Amino acid sequence: MAIEANERVTTRMSLETKELLERALILSGYSSLNSFITHAAVAEAKKLIEQEVTINLSQREAINFLSALDKPREPNQRFLKAARRRKEILANEGTST
Repeated sequence: MAIEANERVTTRMSLETKELLERALILSGYSSLNSFITHAAVAEAKKLIEQEVTINLSQREAINFLSALDKPREPNQRFLKAARRRKEILANEGTST
């Protein structure tokens, strides 16, 4: 399945930045500065998104987390009150339309 590239993004940069990117382009094997910049931007975007959605735990934290899942606490009064309130809100939203 061919993907048609039809969106354009332009940027202004200093001569020093452009020369740096062109040096990296030569080392990268990409055929154009545009393809190099696109690849680098996509790689950075994926890295940032991965960091945002990944939870990193130490070994101790992971053990504690799994233990908490294996032995959940009994719901306290504050939790039960909040759950009842949410149920009421959802029920009222269903009848208000």
